[in-house]
Amino acid sequence: MFIGVDHGTTAIRFATPEGRCWEIGRREASRHSAEEIVELIARNLGSDVVDLVALSYSMGDGLTRIVRLQDAPNRGLIQQDGAGQHVGGGTQVFEAIRASGWPAILLPGIHRASDVDARLKVFSHGMSPEKVGLAYGVFREKSRNFIICDASSNTVTFAVLEGRIIGAIDAPIFAPGLKQGPLDVAAIRDVDSGKMTANQAFNMGGILSKMGRAGLDECHPEEMRFALESLSLFAAMEINGLLVLCRDWGTPGPEIFLAGSPAAEISPLVSKLLGQWVRPLGRCAAARGCAWIAKDVFGGAERILGLEVDEFALSSKKD
Repeated sequence: MFIGVDHGTTAIRFATPEGRCWEIGRREASRHSAEEIVELIARNLGSDVVDLVALSYSMGDGLTRIVRLQDAPNRGLIQQDGAGQHVGGGTQVFEAIRASGWPAILLPGIHRASDVDARLKVFSHGMSPEKVGLAYGVFREKSRNFIICDASSNTVTFAVLEGRIIGAIDAPIFAPGLKQGPLDVAAIRDVDSGKMTANQAFNMGGILSKMGRAGLDECHPEEMRFALESLSLFAAMEINGLLVLCRDWGTPGPEIFLAGSPAAEISPLVSKLLGQWVRPLGRCAAARGCAWIAKDVFGGAERILGLEVDEFALSSKKD
């Protein structure tokens, strides 16, 4: 069995290339032992015989290629802290897989040291490793030229042309998500005055956060409509930004996909705003794409979406 792991903002998802999927909330995962997590993965995916796991973890900014889990310094990070919520569930899953004995590889994020359009490197970080899985699933099953906007708790948009990642716009840069978003002038003033840290400002920078709501389930119908319309507008604007990049690369008509928990609800709104069809992806798309990476690296793939596979990762199946 091949397993992909999506380290998402609110939950961690596990999937196989065939489409079996299971998820656990990050807070719940933090309360389980490593042995319990491994048992839950095997039970919910249907086997404890694992050929290879492709794992995503946090920002992935310490890696530029796909490596074996045991070869990744500092869990693949430049430093442990970063933008986002830190609850311990992802770390617990990482350590559980490392201790499981299953062969495993770790995916990189896209950042300033990555081989992408040099102009996008004005920003330090483009996208986290699970987005590499999300992109690979679409590449493997749907298209070679596409943009994906992952709009949910936060919003990240990236472009793949001829099967290579060429650029990404990360959550702290432009479009807000429902919970997290970039620092506007008011947030910068709050940080400078000591009212909050920059990371706290990022975690409070989303559409719902500024409405005083923790989730869509707390919204009355009018508030929910406003939140989803706002999310759709910003997602469409960010996609349009990457359409400019794609035109500059000589591919003016990439396919467009939406990911994230509200994708099915907002895809008609985003399609209308862009004037073209935008296809929603399922909740387990990123984990399933990571599983496809595990299967193809096991089969000898030396590059994934332009990312080099380390020679030791290619031999993971022998360990």
